[in-house]
Amino acid sequence: MKVFSFSDEYFQQSQSALDLALDTAPVYKAWRALDPGKQAPVDARYAVLPELTKQDMRESFPQGLVPENRDVAQGIKNQEIEYVQTSGTTAERVTNLWNQAWWDASEIASWKLNAHTAHLDGTQPEAQLTSALSVGFRSQGDLPMAERRLGRFLFLNEKVSAREWTDAHFERMAAELDEYRPEVLEVNPSWLARLAWWALDHGRQVVSPRVILFTYEFASALHVRDIRRVFQSPLISSYGATETGYVLMECEHGTLHQNTDFCRIDFEPLKPEHGGPDLGRLLVTTFKNPWTSLVRFDVGDLVRLDPRPACPCGRREGMRVLAVEGRAANVTFTHTGRLVTTKEIDDCLARVEGARDYVLDQVTRQTCRLQLVAPENPMSAAREARQRLETLYGPGVEVTVELQADLEPSPSGKYRRTRALFDYDIKGLFK
Repeated sequence: MKVFSFSDEYFQQSQSALDLALDTAPVYKAWRALDPGKQAPVDARYAVLPELTKQDMRESFPQGLVPENRDVAQGIKNQEIEYVQTSGTTAERVTNLWNQAWWDASEIASWKLNAHTAHLDGTQPEAQLTSALSVGFRSQGDLPMAERRLGRFLFLNEKVSAREWTDAHFERMAAELDEYRPEVLEVNPSWLARLAWWALDHGRQVVSPRVILFTYEFASALHVRDIRRVFQSPLISSYGATETGYVLMECEHGTLHQNTDFCRIDFEPLKPEHGGPDLGRLLVTTFKNPWTSLVRFDVGDLVRLDPRPACPCGRREGMRVLAVEGRAANVTFTHTGRLVTTKEIDDCLARVEGARDYVLDQVTRQTCRLQLVAPENPMSAAREARQRLETLYGPGVEVTVELQADLEPSPSGKYRRTRALFDYDIKGLFK
């Protein structure tokens, strides 16, 4: 596995965060016996500790991750923190203590990792295009622009599903981008892709902001391709979570760099037969959040490390990642039992002529069901998609294709691309 470079300050922050958590946060009480002691190397101390799960967070909420000298009720009364619940299924949903000041500082630090965003300071006009379940205002009716403004932010959408958009909504979004002229457009890539498809299908031009930031979900190569056909903006992936803040930021050369000022990452590789040692999961420890001690939190995603000696951008500190390959909970398996990431499926289907979108369910070890959106030449796209997937999964795995006009998002408002519908031991896949 690749060894990356870290500053002395990074190791000091790692130690301070760990000491504070083990000494004062209730949820880590049982971990204290595992710690070899403060005299041991900090990496060795982290290595012997378990991961923090969302179940741990739910069971210990609200005081479990809070240093003992802080009181949650008083923090809420003083408006230092508030309760924020993540979206998703019951297993994924967590209520967090939201500290806006810490979040903003983490975001600004991440912007320094890309030449196109390094000038941003948190005062620039910004538009957001995502499910109303994620951010912004939610309404069954249509809200005027003034009621979708909050400070420097314009929320282009108030709907839970993009399938609720009409031609009038597409016209409105295009007009508001032209009027508001945001410097930053932060999006679910699957939602922006739908605006791009409308523009392509109707021969319309849409204003390009200075930068477009992808966040909230896995960015499909199919969507990126069509977004590039409409927008001339730099497309930049920003990776993090409500719990962790900003963890990785894509540089101008396409490499994701660790936000070392605000987090530590411990990497757990998959077994070699499943893609290790460069493919694995992230366990994140947060720095500088006075209200939440998050240590070795399992974000749930698989990433591929950068094996190169350096990135062409010249940034040298921290872990480097070539790609986020999808959630560990959304892997599927070949006929031999090898793990297949969402990105591997996505790369396969991105080569299908005319494909726009998809959802793949592996129903059994031998059968897959693909829902495919391919408005141009749908039958040939379906044949090609089936052939490519059956080649990827190997002999004995049958793929059926169902053509769709559009797809429904998951309960979180995001689009889930792949999943296996049978039980498997996810922990057994790691070293």
